[in-house]
Formats: sequence, structure tokens, C-alpha cells
Amino acid sequence: MLDSRFYLEKLINHKLKFSIKHAVSRFIFSFFFSLLIALAPNYAGLSSDSNYMLFILCFSSLLWMTEAIPAFAVSFLIIALEILFLGFHDFNFDTNSKEWMYYLKSWSSPLIFLFIAGFILAIAASKTKLDLWLAKKVLFYFGNKPHNILTGLMFITFILSMFISNTATTAMMMTMLLPILRNMKKGNPFQKGILLSIVIAANIGGMGTIIGTPPNAIAVGILGDNAPSFVSWMMIALPPAILLVILFRFLILKLYPSNEDHININKIQNVSHFDDSTTAFTKVPTVPSWKKSLVIIIFIITILLWLTGPFHHIPTPVVSLLPIVVFTVFGIIDTEDIKEIRWDVIILIIGGLSLGAGVVKTGLDIWLGAQFNIDGLNIYLIVVIFAFIVILVSNFMSNTAATNIILPLVVALVSSMGTEIISFMVISIALCASCAMILPVSTPPNAIAFSSGKLNSKDFILIGLIAAFCGPLFIITLLSFY
Repeated sequence: MLDSRFYLEKLINHKLKFSIKHAVSRFIFSFFFSLLIALAPNYAGLSSDSNYMLFILCFSSLLWMTEAIPAFAVSFLIIALEILFLGFHDFNFDTNSKEWMYYLKSWSSPLIFLFIAGFILAIAASKTKLDLWLAKKVLFYFGNKPHNILTGLMFITFILSMFISNTATTAMMMTMLLPILRNMKKGNPFQKGILLSIVIAANIGGMGTIIGTPPNAIAVGILGDNAPSFVSWMMIALPPAILLVILFRFLILKLYPSNEDHININKIQNVSHFDDSTTAFTKVPTVPSWKKSLVIIIFIITILLWLTGPFHHIPTPVVSLLPIVVFTVFGIIDTEDIKEIRWDVIILIIGGLSLGAGVVKTGLDIWLGAQFNIDGLNIYLIVVIFAFIVILVSNFMSNTAATNIILPLVVALVSSMGTEIISFMVISIALCASCAMILPVSTPPNAIAFSSGKLNSKDFILIGLIAAFCGPLFIITLLSFY
């Protein structure tokens, strides 16, 4: 017994040392390779500040791609390096210059409060079981026939993912799906179908709003004053998203047909909480009715205010303060709930905004754009190339990090083409980042569905390839009309 424990500890320590060793080697490689690219050559027309920014851009991109350190840690490193190299000229710290503060502005971006509000709404809905209650109510309206169940599940997941993170939505839907799967015949192909439908609807549904997924927020932050409003974004993003979901609905029914005419969904009425430790559905403590009512009211008011912005002219970030203030003041969101907010995602967004701001401030965007002669290239060809790049990269790393890397480069490349073309390219590429789902680890919804044990890696390949090719086609075609 002691010997086995000794060898187990030895194995764990060996693996830990191995992973640390490789992380250090990736970090060192990223550092020196970035130095080689950015500072070794004598680039004509590139200022010293732009040189430093080029190094920061290359270094952070490689760290995100190699995952040498956590993605959010790269954001902290970006800001620290920008302050060190660009905030104090010639490293003269004995100055009254406040230029270094510029690189901290991303922390106070109004966009951050918009995203925090999204997390707050998600936590409040989950805590009061509003999301589960709504999902169960809506699903029963669709009936118990397989094609109707699939439509209902995709509809619910799609709508919730527009306002709640796709991770939280998928986890909640999985809670509701498990009793349905258990009541189906063993070996029914439709089991895989409904699991994949949740993944697809969760990933694509996030395209619909600015707070639906981090790449959307990064795009809005980079566009700044030229960014679309909350409603304008929905008008742009929803048509291709809806088309993709409809396409996948028919494909799922074709690829994974049910061998049962009717499926029993009655047991989901009793679903309240799934306990992973006991693999059983258990009741959770009853939430006071006034809390549920307050969450529903604030949820509705917040979304209505977001959607009616052009009429009342209240800035979207200001509206975002409503659920933050009300839910925290009335105790619906407490200290422990605040800890559950995905601060790593928010920090990752902040890092991307700071990176983009540094590229623009130092003039690196203009210099990079001048290095590529794209006058003879069709603008649609350029956006298609970058769309496929962001999908490819996002399949192997966080789509948030991938968007952080690629969007500043895109803006630099087309900086002289006018705000309309820049907006078209940035929004198109950000939306395409949500089409990366070819691997079980490509997105959190993929990983959650894969953990059910009912899906294989190959099950994601087909839907991933279809999303990778049809996504950019629908997105770029429809956005070209705006």
C-alpha cells in the first residue's frame, strides 16, 4: 500500500515537472523568437515605440498560441510591458508624464460593465433556476415528437446563449437532457443528435448579441466609436446565426434519425439539480418567490432597455448597471456569487483591448498596413482568408485569445480603407470565431457534451467542418448587404 502510494506520488511529481519544464521552454521560445522578429531587423519607417509594440504583439500572440502561461496572465503581461516600454520614454521613470495611464484605460472600458452584467444575469438566472424553469416550460410547448423536441432544444439554447454564456447554457441544458436520454431506447442515434444540437445552438447563439461571446465584445472594443449598438449588432448577427441553426437542424435530423416516434419528456418536470458526485437529480433549497419575481422583472427590463436603445438613448453600459446594482443590493447576488464571475474571461478581453489600443497609439497599425500591398486584392477574398484563419486557430485555442491576436492585425491591414470596410471585416471575423467546433476541446460546450460519454471525437468533425465552411459563407454574404 505504501509502495503504491510512493510510486503514485512520484509519477504525479514527474508529470508536474515535465509540464512545468515544457511551459518554461515554450515561454523562453516565445520571448526570443519575438525578439528576433521585432527587434533584430532594422525596419524602415518603424519608430522605437512601434518596435516595442511589435515585440509585445508577437510575444503575446505566441504565448496565447503555445499556452505557456494561462491566457488571462498574458493580458496582465501585455499591460505591464506596454507601461514599461511605452509609458515612460527612454525608461525615464523620474518624470511627471501620465502617459502610462493610457494603457490602463481598458480596465475602465464601458464594455467591461456590459459583460459583467451578462455574467450577473446568468448567475441570477441559474441561482433562482429561472433558466431551467423557462427551458422546461418552452420545451413542453413543442411536444414529444423527435423533430419537435430537437427544434425546441435548439431554440431554447440559442435564445439563452444570446444573453447567458454558452458554457452556462450548455451545462444547464445538459441537466435537463439527461433524464430524456435515459428514457430513450439504448442505441437510438437521436441521442447523439440532440447532444450535438445543444453544442451547435450554444456556440452559434452567442453570435446574436454583444455579450453573447467574448469575440463579439473584443470586436466592439476595437471598433470603438464606430462599433454598432446593441440592437444594430443583433440586426447584423442574427440572420446568419439563424440560417446556420436551421441548416444544422435539418442535418441533425438527417444524420441522426430517431428510431422512436415519440420520446417521453415528462420526467424533466422534476429536474431541479444534477449532483455529479451521486449522479442523481436532487432538489435544491427553495428560492423565495420574491427573489424569482425580481430576477424575472429585472431580466425583462434590462433586455428591453438594451433592445430599445435607439428610442430612449440610454447608453447600453449604463443599462448594464441595473441588474448589477439591483441583484447585489437585494442579496440575490452575494459575495460567493461574485467569485463565480468569469474574471479570467473579462481580463482576457481587457488584454485584447489594451493590445489593440497600443497598436493604434504607436502607429504600428499604419506601418503594418503599408507592408502589404492589397490594392489589387478583392476585399471579400481578404476577409475570407482571415475568417478561415480565425476558425482554424480557434479550434486549437480559446476563440477569445484567437480574436485578440487576429483582429488588431486585420485593422492594421485595412486601416486605410475607411471605417465601413474595417467594421465589415472586424465584425465578420469576430462572428466567424464562433464557428470553430471541430474538436471536443474547441469550445466549452463541446467539452461538456463530450463528457457525457455518448459522443466520440469523430462526431464533432462533420459538424465542425460544415460550420467552418458554411459559417463564413453565410456571415460574409449577409454582412455585405449592410
